[in-house]
Order: sequence, then structure tokens, then C-alpha cells
Amino acid sequence: MPREPVTRGHATFQSAYPPSEETFAGDIMLRLAGGVWEDTDEIRDHFVETAEDIDDYYPDGPASADDVPAIFDRVLAEYRRVVTDVSYDAAFLTALPELLLSRGIVMSWGDGFDTGEAVEYAAELAEVARDEGYSVRGYAYVHTQDIDRLVMTGHLFVGFGVFGDRDDAAARAIGQEIVDILRAADLPVEWTGSADARIESQPLLYEFPIDD
Repeated sequence: MPREPVTRGHATFQSAYPPSEETFAGDIMLRLAGGVWEDTDEIRDHFVETAEDIDDYYPDGPASADDVPAIFDRVLAEYRRVVTDVSYDAAFLTALPELLLSRGIVMSWGDGFDTGEAVEYAAELAEVARDEGYSVRGYAYVHTQDIDRLVMTGHLFVGFGVFGDRDDAAARAIGQEIVDILRAADLPVEWTGSADARIESQPLLYEFPIDD
């Protein structure tokens, strides 16, 4: 299926609870849209456990933890109403870690809040991959803030590098390989060619239905 130009934002922006970091329901929607969870119960439990801490942060915060499940279920139902199909970009990005691993590049997707944490997760993935017989040449990462940005703006940043001592030539080779893979899938790509610059891709549409 050829990739069609992206002409709109995430479908949840047209929902009753658009994704946002400034409202309780919006933050739930943002977490759902990001897809970085084992199942929806994991997200529900997170918001239940943190309800007392975040009550004063959101203007629509729950009165108590007991109110969270009902709020969560309303947001989840709205997500399911507006997102019914997997987008081209989401299907490709979901398959990207496995594709990169086949080339000796481990990818940390949605692990860690920032670059440092994401690279730590990538190192753990590299250990597992080596134990499974893969020859690991480097890593790529997209941390949780990147996932939020992808949902909110359609703008994706992909970091990359090599383990061990700094090797700009080897890192650039990893970066170029990632760029080539993204372009082969018809994703728009921008990269300066520097080992210190992350790869950018925009606009993307990252949507997938939720069944569980």
C-alpha cells in the first residue's frame, strides 16, 4: 500500500477528550494514543495510583482515586470511537524495531523519559539481543517525550549511536542506515548527517485502534 500524504492531525483531536498534558482526560488520551503500555489496565492503574498527587495539577482532576476508572473508561470509549484503523506510519513504526534488529541495531521505542534513560534501555536490549545470537552494531531510540510529540504534532525524532567509545564514523553509518530505511518506506526524512543530530520525520500520522 503506497503512503499517502498526511493532511490532518491525530483523530483524537476531534474527540470529546483531545490529547493534552494540561487536562486529566487529555493526559489519559495522550497515553492511550502513544501506545507505550502492555495493556490498557496498565494505564488505568497508573492514573488510579497517582490520582491524589495530580488532583491539584489538572483543572478537571478526579475528586478521588475511586473516580478514575469511570473517567478512564469514557476516554477509552472515545478513543475507540474516533480511531478505527491502523495508519500507514503507525504500522511501519511498529515494525521498525524488529527490522532494525535484523540489521544489528537495537531500538528502544518509548522507553525512558529522556535520551539518557532511553540509551540505558537500549543497552539492556543489546544484552538480550547478544544473548539471542545477534551481532549488535549500534542503537536507535525514541523516548516517551518523543512519543508524546509524535501524537501531538506528527513530528518524530529518532536518536542513534554506538555503544562503547565514541566513534562518529560508525554512528553516522548507523544514522544513514536508519535514514535509508525510513526513506524506503516513503516517510519524509530530515537529517544533517551529523553523529550528534537526531533524525527527524514529519508530518506523520501515528494511529492504531485499541482492542484490549
